[in-house]
Amino acid sequence: MPGEFLDTPRIRKGPTHAPIRAPLLAARNVVAVVDVSHVIEVLRNIDPMAVDGTGAWPLPPESDTEFVEVDWANAAMARTRSRDDVIPARVLEELEAIAGPEGDTQMSEILDLLAWYAPLHFFGERWGIYIREDAVLQVAGRIGNRLPRGRITDRATAWDAIRSALYTLYFHEAFHHYVESFAIRLELIQKVRRYQPYHQTVYGQLDDEDEPVEEALACAAMVRRQRTERALRSIRPDVRKATSEMLKAWIPSLPNGYKKGLGLEDDGRFKEALARLSSQIQAGSTVSSDDETRWRLVGDYLHQGMWKGRDHTYLVGSGSPLSLKKLCLSP
Repeated sequence: MPGEFLDTPRIRKGPTHAPIRAPLLAARNVVAVVDVSHVIEVLRNIDPMAVDGTGAWPLPPESDTEFVEVDWANAAMARTRSRDDVIPARVLEELEAIAGPEGDTQMSEILDLLAWYAPLHFFGERWGIYIREDAVLQVAGRIGNRLPRGRITDRATAWDAIRSALYTLYFHEAFHHYVESFAIRLELIQKVRRYQPYHQTVYGQLDDEDEPVEEALACAAMVRRQRTERALRSIRPDVRKATSEMLKAWIPSLPNGYKKGLGLEDDGRFKEALARLSSQIQAGSTVSSDDETRWRLVGDYLHQGMWKGRDHTYLVGSGSPLSLKKLCLSP
């Protein structure tokens, strides 16, 4: 789809001391050399508070026993007969309960409490996408609520619903990484803080039902990427349809900003809102300016992730052994 974001910018691996090159804002066929530690060092040289360890998000788990990295190769696989143990019986029972008549009664909770992006600016090398295991089950159950009654207890269907839920939550949080990547590029070139001022003066102001536009765009990305993500092609059509129906019911029930996501689904409105967001980050203000017009001329590659977000996506448990560990273990 034209204008869609990419998880994997063109990055050539190199030694950790490799220089950051100016063409981070150059032509899309330029190979960038980007190292997380080096970027953090440069940001701190620009401003000691550039990576300050504070923010409005939950802290990344302290113990390795509380979270595990998602294995996307495994999560993308369709279930086969040789993998009958992939969905424990207790998970099927939970999905069936969520898929019942009362399954949508809690649809208006803040999405970023189910999964969240921990920005590099606030958490340094502990940055990443964190998705609660129980959130995956909640969203999968809601998908099941839109399937024929009892279908969610079929293990193959349940596996597809869980995978669809995981990807859907990931799409939202990945967009936040693209936003931070855009801000980092501005900071590296302009040598001025952009990300924190934007969060303090724009993102944190929730009085306007259209703000933050970043959340509306992130919700729109959840819908748009249902059509473009290759890994979803192995998910059965009825589950994909149920996922889309779930999103169309869920997003309008969310708080300010988030609930505007469906209105940005088409390319034109998405790009217009993205130009507005770019201007907000540059100016640190919600006040409209001609910057929005200029930002429409900027290539989409500036909003690509600077690093591969899927390599920094973690499933967070509740203190007990993960029920969905098959999402995180190689087959």
